[in-house]
Formats: sequence, structure tokens, C-alpha cells
Amino acid sequence: MSVSEKLKTAVKAKDINAIRDCLWSRIVLDPNFTKGFPESWKFCLDNGITEAELYEPHDGRPLPEEVSDDYFSALSGQLRTNFSRERLDAIKCIGRALYPPKPADGNGTASDSSGVPHSYDVKRIVVSCAAAAIGVAVGGAVGGFLLRRVLIGAIVGGVAGGAAGAMLGKRKRSDTSR
Repeated sequence: MSVSEKLKTAVKAKDINAIRDCLWSRIVLDPNFTKGFPESWKFCLDNGITEAELYEPHDGRPLPEEVSDDYFSALSGQLRTNFSRERLDAIKCIGRALYPPKPADGNGTASDSSGVPHSYDVKRIVVSCAAAAIGVAVGGAVGGFLLRRVLIGAIVGGVAGGAAGAMLGKRKRSDTSR
């Protein structure tokens, strides 16, 4: 995997939000953090973006210790609204446990730094992460509107929406695995 043009453009412009978005996208494509994400992260650091710029202070939401698709999806959605070191470390641990490299079987192929091909179910990961991200966005907007306190409403609504999105993603994953 190489560094995307979108990331190169964002780094050149020092657009931190766009950089975080690109890094989040790499997590969806590289959930076990073996190639695409580390390359993208290194590209940022090698081109003048510091870790201090990339990370946000942790927002205090609890981080799960259990390894499950639901928690991976929830953390993925939360990472979109709070790109904290703690959250990224948690999603790395869960992603590596859930999606360990295995022999290629046609579901989706990647390779680690040794060049050995590996496979994981990319479709399942994309559906799960997209559902959680959509849930966070919709839940945040609705929560902000209903509670009339934009920041508090967005956080409360985002958490609820992310959970609902993760559940939708779980349902969609079970539908696609048939």
C-alpha cells in the first residue's frame, strides 16, 4: 500500500482534520495495522506533521478492553470525533487481535512488511466502520438539535448514534456473511 494522494495534499497544506480523516480511512483498509497505516503515519511525521498536532486530548469517554467487532466499530466512530492517543492505541490493540494476518483466501489481500500475503474480510470491516461513523454524525446532529446545547448534545447524541451505528453494522455484517 502506498500513501494516498489525498494524504499527501493534506500534509502539504498542513490540514490536520483532513490528515486525521486519511489516517482513519487507512484503519478501515488496514485494521491490523501491518502496512498502510504505519506508512501513512510515518509519511506525516517525515513531512513536518508532529504527533502533538495529530492527537487531540482524550475526551474522557471510556475505552473498552474487550476485543469485539462492536468495540472496534465503536472506537472507529469515536476516533472520527476525538483522535486521541488513548483511543488510537485501543483500536490498534483490538484491530490486531480481531484481524490477525492469515493466509490469503480471496476475501481481501494485504501484506505485512515481510511481503507475505495476508487476508481479512475487508467488506465486513468497511460496513462496520461506516455504520458507526454515520451513527456518530447523525446522532450528534440529532442530539445537538434536541438538547439545544451543541457541544453536549453532539457528544451525547454521537455516543448514542455511534452505538446504534455499530449495531446496524453488526446486523449488516451478519446479512452479508450469508
